[in-house]
Amino acid sequence: MNLYFHGGYPGLKPGDPLLPPDATGTGHRLSSYALLLGGPAHAARTDVVYLTTDRQVAKAYAAFYPDGALYAVTPLADVDPDPDCRVPGLSWQCPRAVVDTVVDPVVLFRSRTPERWLRMLAGSIPA
Repeated sequence: MNLYFHGGYPGLKPGDPLLPPDATGTGHRLSSYALLLGGPAHAARTDVVYLTTDRQVAKAYAAFYPDGALYAVTPLADVDPDPDCRVPGLSWQCPRAVVDTVVDPVVLFRSRTPERWLRMLAGSIPA
């Protein structure tokens, strides 16, 4: 059984649902930049939440959200591989999940530059 993480919107508590933008109405999401940068349409899906099995990757996503948080989560439906991820088994998508634990309530860019985080997310350098 995989352990999943999610980095994003702050303030969630254990037991809170993690819902996709279609359900929450949020317009603030990193995937919204995918189309602006010429990415494929599936990169901007608003009907799924994204999870990862790598804590550092989720932490990087959390750091891009103002006062973003890092969560350990459980998917509440089947997970599918994220078609944008170049590393098999690293990133997943599912219709909804639930917060198990707040791993870090406020994730900030600290010892790494934003460019290093972006390269790490792209899979070009190790965490």
